[in-house]
Amino acid sequence: MNKCLLSIVVILILLPGLLGQGFGAGKGVKIKTVALMPFGTFAVEDLSIDVTSVVTEDLRKHDFNVISQDVLEDFLVKRRIRRTDFLDRPAIRAMGTVLQVDALLIGSVDLITGGENPQICMNAQMIDCVDASVIWANSVSRTGADYATFLGLGKITTLEKLVDIAVEELLKGLPGTVNLDSSSSVSPFEIIHASFSPSVLRGGETARLSLEVKEITGKVRDIKAFVLDSEIELKTKDGKWYSGAMTAPALEGVYPLRIYISDRWNRMFNVDAMASVSVHNRAPEITLSPRQRLISPNNDGINDHVLFIPEVLKAITLRSWKVEISNEDGRVVRSEDGMGALPEGFVWRGVDNEYKAVQDGIYFCRLVVEDEAGNTTSTLKEKVVVDATAPKVTVAIAGESEEGMALSLKANDRSEIAYWELIVYDRTGSEAARFEGEGDIPGTLAAKVKKKAKKG
Repeated sequence: MNKCLLSIVVILILLPGLLGQGFGAGKGVKIKTVALMPFGTFAVEDLSIDVTSVVTEDLRKHDFNVISQDVLEDFLVKRRIRRTDFLDRPAIRAMGTVLQVDALLIGSVDLITGGENPQICMNAQMIDCVDASVIWANSVSRTGADYATFLGLGKITTLEKLVDIAVEELLKGLPGTVNLDSSSSVSPFEIIHASFSPSVLRGGETARLSLEVKEITGKVRDIKAFVLDSEIELKTKDGKWYSGAMTAPALEGVYPLRIYISDRWNRMFNVDAMASVSVHNRAPEITLSPRQRLISPNNDGINDHVLFIPEVLKAITLRSWKVEISNEDGRVVRSEDGMGALPEGFVWRGVDNEYKAVQDGIYFCRLVVEDEAGNTTSTLKEKVVVDATAPKVTVAIAGESEEGMALSLKANDRSEIAYWELIVYDRTGSEAARFEGEGDIPGTLAAKVKKKAKKG
């Protein structure tokens, strides 16, 4: 309940005089056709309540022509409008022109519950499709117990009936006309499209501005565009599309576009923040970190690959990226590239661009990126060792005595030895000694091996 009461207070503050206002008084334009944004269908217990259908039927009772949801959905899909908050002034005004509707009704269901005392809380607004202004708003909060009289008689116990009554009360007082005075200061033009190409660049470089102007109720006499205090000279062939070129400011920053349009009576109308150009002069700051620096890609499940983690240290939009792995001679053996944002990580499994295993050795990986302004930078080269060959170990007898023998050991491997084990057998094949350890193999070991007695 408190949530809905708060919504009513907000509407009263933002839209003074709208609730209960009589729009039929004075000269006005009749509202005939209405577009209805979906309120939604709600599953409550074992019921399915289509609130959009209930609102549609009540609008028709008020003698409004409601366009079909399929027609409205087609319009929204083409303009990639997925939610109500995606509706801006140009979209609403375009809706009025394309769909031939006078007003748009939007709203939401904030609370809906069933049970013995069903509840519903909802709100709605009507928007003029000529100037995209709010011309009416209301909010209701009802429970079944609200309609109970003495001894509890009259209490509504079904959610369907409560929804019908609540919608009827919500739409009570809908305006039938729009006062002409309400749109007297509305711009007779609409900027349908405004964009820079490129929209991100370095200081001193050139960007082209493209504008689409739609004449709603008047003719364009003149149009000017500015970034800071620099005017962009605009040219047009059809009076609808305008284009011009500008030189980006030298300092880094975001610079909004300002547009001034005058009509045949020389009235000036301005439009701000329809587009902006961003200046980036510095190269992106990035890092590339390997999770390990030694791999043995022999498919034994141990250290078969290395994962590189990229990171952009400063929030910036990238145009492209490329990761390269080269050998000690500087020849690139493996590379990968892409557009836009960086992947979460790069995995290298010790293969080249033809997916053949590379030779054991030292390799270097670096990341090269380019931002939307064309600034390019690369990370330092990160070293990775590939070692897929088993260690080579030689064992020789360095000397013998009555107590045993001395063994000479030598290990040859590109990687450090993690663990080793040596077993010595006597002439009968039985285990005579066992040695093991972690890290480097010692150069010599003394093994106590009993000699077999000679036959006399």
